[in-house]
Amino acid sequence: MKLFLYGIIVSVGMLGLVAGLFPEYRLGLFLGWILPVLAGVATMYFVLSASKKDAQLVTKTIAMGFVIKMVYYGVAIFFIFKLYSFEPVSFMCSFAGFFLGLHALEAVIVKDISK
Repeated sequence: MKLFLYGIIVSVGMLGLVAGLFPEYRLGLFLGWILPVLAGVATMYFVLSASKKDAQLVTKTIAMGFVIKMVYYGVAIFFIFKLYSFEPVSFMCSFAGFFLGLHALEAVIVKDISK
């Protein structure tokens, strides 16, 4: 979990840097950052607690987390685009970057757990 927390700290720094350079896109950038962070924190919490119980439970937890995250991202993005009026390109770029970065970090952590 410590590695994931370091990843979040780095992502906050990147978010701050980009939001400082493009202040007119702060809301879109923040929303694109917060969705993957919340999903990542929840995933890491459940995966690490499952790894303490049973190795096979980790696989089940990851599979269930995948399904839950698909629904979570779909609903969240739907409501964001329906309720807020902002430039969607900044949101999409922010979301894509943080999604890929944080999920890659999750994969490294899960690989480390499975050793």
